[in-house]
Amino acid sequence: MSLSNKIISIILGGALIGIFVNEYMHDSDFDGVPNDVDEFPNNINEWNDNDKDGIGDNGDIDDDNDGYNDTDDHFPENSNEHADHDLDGIGDNEDTDDDNDGYNDTEDIDPLNDLALKFTFEWVELIDKQNNKGDAPLVFYLYQDEEELHRFDNENRAWRVPWQQQFDLNTEFEINVPDNKTEHQFTVIAIYYKFRNPEEFDISDSNDSYRATITYNLSSKSWEQGNNGTLDGSLDDSNENNDARIFVNIETYSFGYLLSYNWQYNAIEYQITYNFNPARYSYYTNQDHSIKEYEDYIHFVTKDEEAVMEIGEKLREIATEKEFDNLTEVNFIMSFVQALKYSEDNLTAGVGEYPRYPIETLVEQTGDCEDTSALLISILESLGYETAMILIPEAWEDYGHAAVGVNVTGAEGIYYVLNEGKDNQIGYYYAETTAPGWKLGEVPDLDSKSAYVYEA
Repeated sequence: MSLSNKIISIILGGALIGIFVNEYMHDSDFDGVPNDVDEFPNNINEWNDNDKDGIGDNGDIDDDNDGYNDTDDHFPENSNEHADHDLDGIGDNEDTDDDNDGYNDTEDIDPLNDLALKFTFEWVELIDKQNNKGDAPLVFYLYQDEEELHRFDNENRAWRVPWQQQFDLNTEFEINVPDNKTEHQFTVIAIYYKFRNPEEFDISDSNDSYRATITYNLSSKSWEQGNNGTLDGSLDDSNENNDARIFVNIETYSFGYLLSYNWQYNAIEYQITYNFNPARYSYYTNQDHSIKEYEDYIHFVTKDEEAVMEIGEKLREIATEKEFDNLTEVNFIMSFVQALKYSEDNLTAGVGEYPRYPIETLVEQTGDCEDTSALLISILESLGYETAMILIPEAWEDYGHAAVGVNVTGAEGIYYVLNEGKDNQIGYYYAETTAPGWKLGEVPDLDSKSAYVYEA
């Protein structure tokens, strides 16, 4: 090497050392955070200590030292807040309306829940037979003050109610009520729905009116007859031969999306109801719904979401009562998901691809194949089953398809094997979610069964 080359090498080496020393003096642990703002200048894994307890935030499970782990703390860097019941971004300690129902916590009977009432009219009996016909046409109304809340009838026609025997109604109505008012008064009016001269049946125990008055107390969650009772016109002192009685049940619940699901499994009808928290639904609708890679679809599985787990338990209760084995329980839960309406994203969401979170699918009661697949996986996983998402890019010409894989003893039919030939090999039986009738292992007529399989 010539002398000039040696001089150049020495100069370059000295320059590099100088750069290194300068950078070291500026950022000792090379974590990208300057020493003057790095609370741990010699620890590449830490640079901030929000609560000044000597433990860096990356290693500290309680960054604000308020006693709530960061995973459970809605405000992990604010020691004055940890909860946000209505998910409005304002901590409950500062928020004057924790349930976001429009009533200040100081006047709200239940500060954490927006209260509503559910009326269930179970049966009616026309006590006094008024003619020789076998039945009478009946409709009835629910009023609050002068406002008609609802007309109850048989699909816009009057019920034909036999005289002097109980007739099942099983009709419901829900109403959101002001949470700052303890007592709420309602009026029920039963109508003998004759074509020319409709008349009222007497369902009141008062001589002043045929109309029954209900005064419901939000604080005690009861009315004069308890949570349920009979509106009975025969209890007054009059004898006008138009008495009737209606049995009604009234429940207080947290206002939300109270939804019913009806479906069939093995020719038997089933029904469950669930009241969804609007704040949780809003939370998921505001999340990112974009997809960049196939594996992103599995991110829409939410097996730990409370609503998913509770619906799973409702389904399991039925399965246990019916003494279903594991395979039958899986098929039963598949039938619940399959009963939801299938819809394309471009029609329901206005975009070509909009994968839904399970709560969105449940509240909207519709979705396409990846939506119902994420829902089925979430429910089954919450109940302890091993599942996977199956994505078939070329299921049909120009169309991909999503389904579910379930590992369960006793299944037969088509399955996908992961880790074939290895000690941890596992088989996932195909589960179709988009139409009623499919059982585990049965596969629709696809152009291709080649798939990507992602374990949940």
